[in-house]
Amino acid sequence: MTHFAHFDQDLDQIALELAGLGALCNVRLRDPGMVTAILDGHTPVDCNNHAAFEKMRGLLALAFKTIQESSRYEGAEATARMIHHAVQIAAERRDRYS
Repeated sequence: MTHFAHFDQDLDQIALELAGLGALCNVRLRDPGMVTAILDGHTPVDCNNHAAFEKMRGLLALAFKTIQESSRYEGAEATARMIHHAVQIAAERRDRYS
């Protein structure tokens, strides 16, 4: 398996899991400043599920590490395409179940 397939699959799975956790926590990760606030440990007001919030926070950190490694091995342009794809499939799944 090439690095591309590995990073692409990882980012897709992380994005799908984050979409589900965002729904559990009543959080829209694409809202401005939301990811930074979560990484800084600020629990959103509407989030009553502490376990889901902590998992989401950990997955966001993992996503940043995966993006960093992908950029190193695959380059910024390929990584940007992977991120776009991951966000797209997560949004489609979220919209399907909303």
